[in-house]
Amino acid sequence: MPKKPSHIIDRNETKAAKGIERERVAQEAWADVHDAGKAQDEKTERLKAARLARLAEQKG
Repeated sequence: MPKKPSHIIDRNETKAAKGIERERVAQEAWADVHDAGKAQDEKTERLKAARLARLAEQKG
């Protein structure tokens, strides 16, 4: 089998590198989404606890 021309090899390497970079960026984006959701959940729990404490205090 004949050897592939260097421009074909370079193109394949570039495509592979771009694919790896896209995957890395996607993983970072999903990590950010996960962190934002976790922060939202923590805030909701904190506010719920404060509301319940306030209601308990009002009831005496």
